[in-house]
Amino acid sequence: MENVTPDLSEVANYDAVSDDDVLADTTVRGLSCEMLDEETDAEDFNEITDVKDFNDTSEDKLDNENFNDVSDDELASFLRELADVSSEDDLVVKDQFFAKKQKIKRGIIAGSGLLAVIVITWFYYGQTHVKLPDFIGKSVSTAQTWADEHKVKLEVKRVYDFDKEANIVIKESDKNRTISKKKTVNLTASLGANPKEKIELPDFSKMPVAEAREFIKKNKLENTSVQLDYSETVAKDTYLKQTFANQSVTPETFKREDNLTLYYSKGKEPVVQNIDVPDFSSQTKEQINTWSKEKGVKVAFETAGSETIEADKVISQSVAKGQKVSKADIMIIKLSLGKPMTVPDFSRFTFDESSGAAKNLPVISKQVYNDTVPYGGFISQSIPAGTQYFAKDTIPDIMAVYSLGRVYIKDLKGQTEGDLQGTFYNDYTSKGANIAYRVQYVNSPETKGTVVGQSSLNEFVPLSCTIFIQISNGHEK
Repeated sequence: MENVTPDLSEVANYDAVSDDDVLADTTVRGLSCEMLDEETDAEDFNEITDVKDFNDTSEDKLDNENFNDVSDDELASFLRELADVSSEDDLVVKDQFFAKKQKIKRGIIAGSGLLAVIVITWFYYGQTHVKLPDFIGKSVSTAQTWADEHKVKLEVKRVYDFDKEANIVIKESDKNRTISKKKTVNLTASLGANPKEKIELPDFSKMPVAEAREFIKKNKLENTSVQLDYSETVAKDTYLKQTFANQSVTPETFKREDNLTLYYSKGKEPVVQNIDVPDFSSQTKEQINTWSKEKGVKVAFETAGSETIEADKVISQSVAKGQKVSKADIMIIKLSLGKPMTVPDFSRFTFDESSGAAKNLPVISKQVYNDTVPYGGFISQSIPAGTQYFAKDTIPDIMAVYSLGRVYIKDLKGQTEGDLQGTFYNDYTSKGANIAYRVQYVNSPETKGTVVGQSSLNEFVPLSCTIFIQISNGHEK
């Protein structure tokens, strides 16, 4: 039940009433209502102190001065009327401390709400906005890394700029400003000097190497290089030659993108024996050539057969392992051809032995007539004795020739004229004898075409001669 107070406007000295009096009065009324609900008796009610005033609306029922004389029924009736009247009162006296407390509480709640709104707004703004750094003069990769980290879209426009290196930012929108992450950041980056620009080349033959390098740097010729080579005739830092990678390019059509190499002299190569020689015994010819190119040492190769060292391996080297050579020196490396196959001396063998005298070599043995070398004697061989062949070589047939002695003409009687061709070729011509024959037809009771006589019979003849052969014509004399 709310605390109520009577209409104090009728109290004569209302302005003089203190806050304590009002508080006490309010307390009494509150207690009175509670006591009414509990049917409190008059004696308990009389114990309430600090009562200042009651509503005198019903003067005939209750008077302050006669408060002690009021009966219990009258008191209860009065309190009921007091409760009914309280709802119509225009002024309610409140607990001032409680009101202040409520006011502070409402202020704290309002302040907390406002602070929460500010924090949420600030957090949202921080998540959706970012301050854009100044990327001018920095690389595009730096800007891209920042954009990836902050989830900002980056758009890069690239233009040629002679004064700026490639991939350097030269222009930026909204730099040092806070922007929404949804906004695209526009950057302009340099592509460096225009590669299509034509460059007027000077006469490098009249420029020392330092001036040539300065020209290259000044004009940003990234595809032009200077190479220094030793020269026995041209002074140090002096021009040697120039070459274009594209042979169609000339000094008049040269562009920045074209490849040009300028060669300048390093002077004479110093002769210093400062290159260590390794052991080549286990290396191949290809490996030795690689070492020669890397070190700049000249190497000459010789070959020889070896009974113990396999083909293409090193037999010897002119400079031993651990010694030092200079680039002016020439090393001799002897490589193995493998185990040799040597042509034997067939004069030491008979005709029958000759075919097996040379293992792994193709040998053809033959016998021919000879006026001076007796039968069975050695006449010649097609490949000189001592000649060596190796597995990688193409080896020819080796012909070993032995003597059949002088030509001996046997009796041809009984043969037909048609047999004579084969007989003379096989028995004489194929064996080195130049024996020809001539046919004479004679009357004879022998079968026509049969040999009936010859000019040489069962005798030795020279290597070159003609034999007359008599052939029967089948007629009697």
